[in-house]
Amino acid sequence: MAMVQNPVLKRPDRSAGALRLLVLALGAVGAASAYAQTVSVTPSVQSRLTWTDNVGASSEKESDWIAEISPGITVSRKSGRFNGLLNAQLRNVGYANDSSRNTSFLALQGSGQIEAVENLFFVDLNANISRNNLSAFSGRSSSDDLSVDENNETRTWSIGPRLEFRLGDTARGSLRYKASWLDSGGSAVGGQRLNELTAQASDPAAVRLFGWGLNYSRSESEYDASTSRDVTEEVGRATLFINLTPQLRLRAIGGYEKNDYASTEDEKGSIYGAGFDWNPTERTAISGTTEERVFGRGYNFNLKHRAQRSTWDLSYVKDISSSLQTLGGGIYQDPQFLAFFNDATLVAAIPDDLQREAFVRILLGYPATGGTGDIVTNAHFVSKTWRAAFSLLGLRNSLTVSAQQSDRSSLSSITGLSSDDDFALSDTIKTTSLTVSFNHKLSGISSLNTAVTHSRSEGASGTGLDTKRLIATVGLTTKLGPRTNAGLTYRYQRSDASSASSDFTENALTANLGMTF
Repeated sequence: MAMVQNPVLKRPDRSAGALRLLVLALGAVGAASAYAQTVSVTPSVQSRLTWTDNVGASSEKESDWIAEISPGITVSRKSGRFNGLLNAQLRNVGYANDSSRNTSFLALQGSGQIEAVENLFFVDLNANISRNNLSAFSGRSSSDDLSVDENNETRTWSIGPRLEFRLGDTARGSLRYKASWLDSGGSAVGGQRLNELTAQASDPAAVRLFGWGLNYSRSESEYDASTSRDVTEEVGRATLFINLTPQLRLRAIGGYEKNDYASTEDEKGSIYGAGFDWNPTERTAISGTTEERVFGRGYNFNLKHRAQRSTWDLSYVKDISSSLQTLGGGIYQDPQFLAFFNDATLVAAIPDDLQREAFVRILLGYPATGGTGDIVTNAHFVSKTWRAAFSLLGLRNSLTVSAQQSDRSSLSSITGLSSDDDFALSDTIKTTSLTVSFNHKLSGISSLNTAVTHSRSEGASGTGLDTKRLIATVGLTTKLGPRTNAGLTYRYQRSDASSASSDFTENALTANLGMTF
């Protein structure tokens, strides 16, 4: 199945594409409100004043005052033909002692779906603009709000028409094309475009005991002139479902795949494997899949459990991936994030979308805002990632413990990787992190928040790349009025790296004031 030929990729203008996307997203929400007044539009202004004793995050300390004023808007719609959420801020950051660091940029995250033809034709829209440290080995952590250098900016956006249909009484099918783009503010990663075509049909209980499924996908990754060549991947699978009980289903999998990630010649191979889906209770879901692939054995295991006052999550995944696949569309394209974010128990405990997003991000080991903290590179890689998270929700207290480890090995033989690309320094990158966060409600309007994160990033043996980070925060937040909130936060962080120039410690104190209208 051939894909439509696409035009040559060109590096988009740094801000024009993002601004156009913002206008289109707001326009879509506005148009949707024509046939149902269910759109929520919340303008806001956030201000922040920070004192830090190490503004450059370097071994030579230099203190500075940093002021930020960020007008923003949150638009959401949860019913009708358009469903979506858009958060946008124009961040304006100024430095007292070094005005050359001053910067203004758009921070944006949005995800939406348009039902163009009822129950048949849909269009998915996603966008993300953020500034997070792109290197696992130097600089501030990816969750640091002071990582506002233009070189740290990444911009992803995607559009995907999708056709959903029935085949007979019980079988379902879909056909989807998705185009995604990744661009950055610096040289660490070049422009990328990912074209994906997927087709699938299934009837898991066609004859009660047995069911079937078919899936085909083809992806083309295009790069700008900085890299040597484009790459493709093609995968087809057939699945036999065995429904042992209403709660337990087994899967037998066979298929074929090919890609040219590691060589200009296609690497081809058969796929065979097995899996299961088990739902012992309404609050517990366990699934697992293992397959023999061209890169070795792949895995996908997930355990999710919800109790009245706690949530549990455990996962292990080994598969081929890329930065555009992990970053494209932002956090709202992560199934694990969505499972927690939309969980009824958690929605009832944290009804505010932004607060619940930050909570789930920390639960899953992501930065509280911005991107997902993933490596940003032009190389495709085999990723082995396990994650474990536990959260306890009380009337006045909440405790979250999350741990994760990602081991990524470069597959790409493409040349031209930037010297700032971590995979240009090492063909394997291993990152491990542990986060413990605690929230205590002092009253109906005030809360005490604390968090400690310890992480380590390692390169391949012989590269000498090894960076350990420790970040500890304690903060107080309160409401000054129905639409006004304030806070005071102290943060300590330390980086111990193999390179002395990347060693640093920092103490920072931040006061913030925010208003919604």
